[in-house]
Amino acid sequence: KMKTFEGKTEQEALQLAAADLGKKPEEIEYYVISDVKKLFSRKVTIGIYTLADVIEFAVNYLETIGEMLELSIKATATLSDDVIKIDISSDYSPKVIGHNGETLRALNELTRSACFNKFGGHYRILLNCDNYKDEKYQRITRIAKRVASEVRRTGVTAELDPMTSDERRVIHAALADEPYITTESVGVGRNRHVTIKKTTEKPAASEEGN
Repeated sequence: KMKTFEGKTEQEALQLAAADLGKKPEEIEYYVISDVKKLFSRKVTIGIYTLADVIEFAVNYLETIGEMLELSIKATATLSDDVIKIDISSDYSPKVIGHNGETLRALNELTRSACFNKFGGHYRILLNCDNYKDEKYQRITRIAKRVASEVRRTGVTAELDPMTSDERRVIHAALADEPYITTESVGVGRNRHVTIKKTTEKPAASEEGN
């Protein structure tokens, strides 16, 4: 159960939370539940949350969205390397995934935004539906390796199609050990994509940002 603390100010409530949890105020993640101001008084209530709270909220949010869209879905979450991975199972998988994964991507962004609005933090959330992502990772890895071979042969830099951040990370990892090949993410927003270049050395894979 989420802990709540009240004070005359937000800072006072945070100090009470810090004393209770044995932490420094700056180490605590919280959000303001209510800020009630009266003529001669004020009461601020804050909520202290954990990553488990965020995961539970994300799962419930997705299942609620499914109900609203009249799509029966079941969401199961795991945490791996600070990434909240949520697997969706449904009898309506094609609708949940959408054309070229667009619906699944939209649901991913909605869930991430909902968690930010609720808890105020940026969380890495990755949705999958009936192994769609795993199969796509395998497919884009095959394509990337084939393109890398062509780049190594011709020396001509190649640009892959725009991809999500998790898909770009897969490409960087897949080509990390390719000799005389380097990768880089370029572009902004939905146009961000991976370029594959020939190099005279065998460098480490480029760091991937969101």
